[in-house]
Amino acid sequence: MMNEEHLYHDLYKMDYEQLDLLAQKMRKYIMETVYSNNGHLASNFGVVELTLALYRVFNPEEDVVIWDTSHQSYVHKLLTGRWEEFKTLRRMNGISGFTNIHESKYDKFGAGHAGTSISAALGYFIGDKCNDKKRNIISIIGDGAFTCGMALESLNQLKYMNSNVKIILNSNDMSISPNVGSLSTMLSKIRMKKNYKDIKKNMKDMLNDSEIGQDLELVLKRLKDAVKYTIYSEPIGFFEDLGIKYYGPVDGHNIRDLELFLRLLKDHEDGPAVLHVLTTKGKGFENAEKNPDKFHGVSKKTNNQNLSYSKIVGHTLSYIQKENFITFTAAMKDGTGLDILEKTNPNKIIDMGITEPSIVTTAAATSLAGVYPVVDIYSTFMQRAFDSIIHDVALQGIPGLYLLDRAGLVGEDGPTHHGVFDISYLRLIPQIEILTPLNGQDLANMIYTSVKEKPSKPRFIRFPKESTTKTVDEILLNLKNINLNWKYIKTSNNNTYVLAVGTISNTVKKALKDYDLNIIGVRSIKPLDQYVINDLKENADKIIIYEENAEKGGFNEEIYKLLKGKDIYNYGIKDEFITHGSRKELLSLCGLDEQSIKNQIESIMNINNKKVK
Repeated sequence: MMNEEHLYHDLYKMDYEQLDLLAQKMRKYIMETVYSNNGHLASNFGVVELTLALYRVFNPEEDVVIWDTSHQSYVHKLLTGRWEEFKTLRRMNGISGFTNIHESKYDKFGAGHAGTSISAALGYFIGDKCNDKKRNIISIIGDGAFTCGMALESLNQLKYMNSNVKIILNSNDMSISPNVGSLSTMLSKIRMKKNYKDIKKNMKDMLNDSEIGQDLELVLKRLKDAVKYTIYSEPIGFFEDLGIKYYGPVDGHNIRDLELFLRLLKDHEDGPAVLHVLTTKGKGFENAEKNPDKFHGVSKKTNNQNLSYSKIVGHTLSYIQKENFITFTAAMKDGTGLDILEKTNPNKIIDMGITEPSIVTTAAATSLAGVYPVVDIYSTFMQRAFDSIIHDVALQGIPGLYLLDRAGLVGEDGPTHHGVFDISYLRLIPQIEILTPLNGQDLANMIYTSVKEKPSKPRFIRFPKESTTKTVDEILLNLKNINLNWKYIKTSNNNTYVLAVGTISNTVKKALKDYDLNIIGVRSIKPLDQYVINDLKENADKIIIYEENAEKGGFNEEIYKLLKGKDIYNYGIKDEFITHGSRKELLSLCGLDEQSIKNQIESIMNINNKKVK
């Protein structure tokens, strides 16, 4: 009977047939859980054998194993004491869909954004060196995350710092022909023979005995380098030019071969090393293997057929594709809805991979060259381009449209993915505009107007992970140019005003339908609507603010500054990181759901025992 509490302890006792059965069992369990709870499927199916082999060779408690991005860490969780808890994956109060240092001692570094693992591994090496500690430090990174500037910058430091960091490069999209892959693997295996180093040393000693021998050794070395760079293709030259020993590639689904290569990696002590592993996303599930993008993230089945805001973006841009613009994405065409535009006009899409800072700077230069850029990136990932926004866009006043998808609370992906800081980190930047559509039609109109008119300032539009009951045809039929004025959703002679930023205005409207209050939908954070601000200055006694953003640095601070002396209440994301759970649960947790808003208004209006209803 296996010890599911700490299953990795039992791996070395199992034969390869038992390991294959365990791999099948894990895939079944992961699939059942993901389809029940939501989560990442294809990426986790791709690393089952790799993780099993890894923990037969390395000890996840004593060694440092860092999973880059970590959306592929489900097998790691199952092997390190979370088998039973795994049923709670991504649920409120359950385990995270990513590694989390507060969840388990086996999670050596928290993740969620790509490209951080090599930097973290380097940090562990520096700490161990200072503490005179020796252990294996392993970064597991995919070929997509490997393109991140952060990953490449850290890679450049490994040899320079004389580190012993070990990297497992998981390639699941690289096209390597069977012959080249097989030959490279065969040559690498030769280097793993126990007596290889001894034979090499003896041969070198023999050749050094004569002048002819030395010449022959030089010729053989040159021949070896030529063969090495040609047969191994580009990866080996890239790594070994950086002083990083290269092993592989190896079949990432053959546990026996993986174990052989991983032991070689473990024994390597002369500087940094990389093991190149070839895997198939969705391995073991035919549909996922054929369509890995479709099964990257899987949601449980619902009856919700509404049009998502992301798809509104794609359909709107596709509708106006004849305009002079180009779109940029960071390996998220499907997630942002840009795949819709790609189907009608692929020349309008540029995917630069997971390189958000580079994308923003490139877009700025594209604008200077005379083509209007539309950059579509999740709010949480746009944080990575903060310097580029300030220095390369705003400082130079370069026009462009920046769409911040998934602004606000995103749900089960949790704190690494919530877009609750964008108002705060954008509000302080001069010479930009920040728009917050009130609904799906408003979003489409803002995009339509921006691309048509090409405003002179950089424009940011933030919108949540929401949907509309309107159809595509209804949205497109009602496209129109709009201004940035705020909307009086409800007017009253009462001196209490409620300011609701963006789509939360819809929840506020429902919650307060029976209350005699002024309700205003805030459609622009920057610039402010001066007409409404003047109205507030003249007529408001109480002002209540709702925003799906951090309260610190948020829209509310602008109102506090401008309307000193007023009785102001604000509700948003408190000064803490918000856990994972359904979007509905998290809105309730943060006091931004319909019932909470009712309770808050009741409390405010009853302060002087004056109920306004």
